[in-house]
Amino acid sequence: MALRAFAVAARTDSLSAAAEELGVTHGAVSKQVRSLEDWLGQQVFMREGRGLALTPYGKVLAEQLGRSFQNIDAACQYVRRHRSKSVLAVEAPSTFAMYFLMPRLKRFENKYPGSTIWISTRMTGQAPDASSSDLIITRGDADRVGARLKGSTALFEESLTPVCSEESLRRRPVKKPPDILKHPLITSATRPGNWEAWLHEAGIRDYVFEGGHRFDHMFVAVHAVREGLGSIVAPKEFFPGQGQWKLRCPLPGLVVKGEKYFAHPTSRADPRYVDRFVDWLEEEIRK
Repeated sequence: MALRAFAVAARTDSLSAAAEELGVTHGAVSKQVRSLEDWLGQQVFMREGRGLALTPYGKVLAEQLGRSFQNIDAACQYVRRHRSKSVLAVEAPSTFAMYFLMPRLKRFENKYPGSTIWISTRMTGQAPDASSSDLIITRGDADRVGARLKGSTALFEESLTPVCSEESLRRRPVKKPPDILKHPLITSATRPGNWEAWLHEAGIRDYVFEGGHRFDHMFVAVHAVREGLGSIVAPKEFFPGQGQWKLRCPLPGLVVKGEKYFAHPTSRADPRYVDRFVDWLEEEIRK
């Protein structure tokens, strides 16, 4: 209260005007200012004729307080403007967030204009953070989330197939499985054995991996595909056709099954918003 009284008095150059604005007595404002000066060990006002003037220390304090109160007011106004919006905090694996959620998120916001989605990403091997999330999406189980979960919804099982850039496919078309060997095969440390499983399914059993690009995480490896460095086996659910990433699955009917994805509401979640988002996810998966 003392800082507020001082800030108003500094702006109006008058204890009486400050008292009127704050709806208190002149004496109450004067007492608050004296209390502030006692605590600071410095005078913030000095008499100048019949009015008040700020001391050098008072000017510094008034300037900083003015900025602080403006920032607080701006924050309050922001929250008030968005009081009709529902915010859902979603944590998801990095590749899922980047290649499945983000390209579709605008459709959700258009369908539910009063909703806002906050997305945080999780690297492979990193434990989910249920304390700051309303919904956690996992690839595989989520045993480490523990008691904070309120139930799980199975979203889909990965259909793993080669993914290539459209530019590389123009240069080296893939019409049948052996054609994929014209492309350098990119691997990811977090998805070991994907290429071997797919090549075996395709009837290509004698291919020997020698050299080639290898990356620590799938989303980094997919970016390398976008740059034209080669092709990778990835979930075709992330690349349903020509899109903003200019990536395509040349043999979409030839797949091997990967991990399942699950959506887990946490104990802090509002069921109305979580259920709506999960229902929308399931709609997107069926498309």
